[in-house]
Amino acid sequence: MNTFRSRIAAAGAAVLAASAPCALSESSRFDLGEITPAGPTPQVLLGAADRTDGGAAELRGAADLANAAALLPGVSPDRDGDFNAKTIRVRGFGLNQAPLFLDGLPAGPPPGGRADLGRLGLLDMADISVARGFSPLAYGPNTLAGAVNAVSRKPARSRELLLRGGAFSGEGLEGAARAGMLHARGHLQGGVAYRERDYFTVSDDFPPAAGEDGDRRENSDSRDLELRLQGAWTPQSGDEIAAGFARQDNEFGAPPYAGDDPRVQPRYWRFPSREQNSLYLAGRKTLGMNAYLKPRLFYATFEDTLESYDDDSYTTQSGPSAFTSHDDDESVGGAIEAGVLPGQQRAPRVTAHFRQDTHREHNDGQEESEFSDDTIAVSAEDGLRFRDAWTLAVGLGYEQYDNRKAEDRSGASPQDLPGGDDSAVNPQVGLFFSIPGGAFRATYARKSRFPSLGERYARRGGTARPNPELETETADHFEAGYAGLLNERVEGHVSAFYSRVSDAIQRVDFIELDETTGAWMHQARNVGDAEHRGVEAGIAWPGASGGWKLGLDYAWLEVENTSNPDLKPTGAPEHRLLGYAEWKPTPKWTLVPGVEYSSSRYASSDGVEVDGFWVANFCARVALPRGFALAGGVKNVFDEDYELAEGYPEEGRNYFANISCQF
Repeated sequence: MNTFRSRIAAAGAAVLAASAPCALSESSRFDLGEITPAGPTPQVLLGAADRTDGGAAELRGAADLANAAALLPGVSPDRDGDFNAKTIRVRGFGLNQAPLFLDGLPAGPPPGGRADLGRLGLLDMADISVARGFSPLAYGPNTLAGAVNAVSRKPARSRELLLRGGAFSGEGLEGAARAGMLHARGHLQGGVAYRERDYFTVSDDFPPAAGEDGDRRENSDSRDLELRLQGAWTPQSGDEIAAGFARQDNEFGAPPYAGDDPRVQPRYWRFPSREQNSLYLAGRKTLGMNAYLKPRLFYATFEDTLESYDDDSYTTQSGPSAFTSHDDDESVGGAIEAGVLPGQQRAPRVTAHFRQDTHREHNDGQEESEFSDDTIAVSAEDGLRFRDAWTLAVGLGYEQYDNRKAEDRSGASPQDLPGGDDSAVNPQVGLFFSIPGGAFRATYARKSRFPSLGERYARRGGTARPNPELETETADHFEAGYAGLLNERVEGHVSAFYSRVSDAIQRVDFIELDETTGAWMHQARNVGDAEHRGVEAGIAWPGASGGWKLGLDYAWLEVENTSNPDLKPTGAPEHRLLGYAEWKPTPKWTLVPGVEYSSSRYASSDGVEVDGFWVANFCARVALPRGFALAGGVKNVFDEDYELAEGYPEEGRNYFANISCQF
């Protein structure tokens, strides 16, 4: 890594030194990537989804999609400790239940079931939105708890170029470039981003453990490369066709377990190769009578290699727990949406989806197992505005999946596992009442999710038992709330929600001891009925002079398995508080202190907890002449020792700094 890093640093320094005069500009949003609620003008449905601007998220210190999404109401950060993966929870639901979309197209988790938003940067992200419970049926199937959609930027000027380079704690280095061209008949844009680090450090307050002696976290190096290309042609007003390509190339270690639970066996894992590629085609064609047609097609692949070693030397693979495994996932599908452009009174649309997922896995020396599903969905939505201030939004969807293949070749002889199929009907309705600057809402949505290939068949590096008998989980979501102005200057939101889940799918820990490796196994199971209830509230207060802004968000969440209260929900804190300030002491300087509080959370289904924590951050940005800008900050200012997953400490106090220029 060091040779490559030095070359990148030298190239970045040369480019910045030779930079011509340049000026800052704002990129616009890629409209084809948005999925909005069906209804008249979007302002009428205020509060149906929340969003954060990518640039604003970076200003608050977010370096990846996981951190940016966690700035939104009802979203909390989470971690898959075994796989060193950053993920999120949406009102207590995981990414399998509230999936990620990039420009309106499915982006994860892959069919094998492992999501990692920490390896998705923000270089070309215009904004990130989250819809919870009541969410557009146009997203397609399996949006049980809602959806997270990251919409990309497109060029705002005829020619533009952004260059950025920086360094951060752990001997980390980053470099990025984004270039674009805008024309009356379309646009073209490309970007590349690279990040690597040799390690991260734990807090000085971390007590040494068997798997971690403190200071530099063991096996915590990483290297991440992202490449994105997008082009669009607009032959006439209202019509557009766009194509895009994205690639991720990752290499990283998985720090071993550093807790004190005697049931957990440390694993010495490395991921020498992870590659994700996606190709998409999207378009919009206007028809007569204000009608339109929007097709979307995508093809994505995911290849992953996991090496399990005997010990912390990461050199030998001779013991019973040592192996090299390979995942090879593939998804292909698309959707076609037809409707009427939003008007003053109506906005009907219908959408049809098709998707085929394939998951393949094997260890060195074994034959490859293969599993595949077909999923279809059709939906109809409309929004009716009446009496000026009232809007009724309704929708009805049908979803179905069928297993095509379930060949398990991991044992002594191949076997066909049970496949399964199911269908579901999902209605939803929302009533909105608009006032100047805001809207009240009351919504109901019934959503379903079919068990994924990963939950039914994946062995997750030998840590999981397959469960082909998993059944579909369903949820009924109820919500009431308000979003908009509280007075002439203060914006606010408040909502109360209740979700009842039937046949809830949850990871159940410590189900069985593997006698060969000595490790405890887990399994995805239908655990009965569950309830998610809570309140979210927040305010944003810009100062009268425009030189400062204060923001505060609070969420209370209670999740309970009503069928078996002893089975604990994992990953979501009961209380979470986010506070931040933006202060501009001069027109060029912006200072952003922030604080986050999370209460304790369950780390395993049998009741193991991790403590609550306070984390403070401080970020700053200064605009320089000729379009240059400097940014930097301190994260975890007070060096808090905390965990999101038991036995996997988060990073202690750490620093970052970067320089950028936009032509």
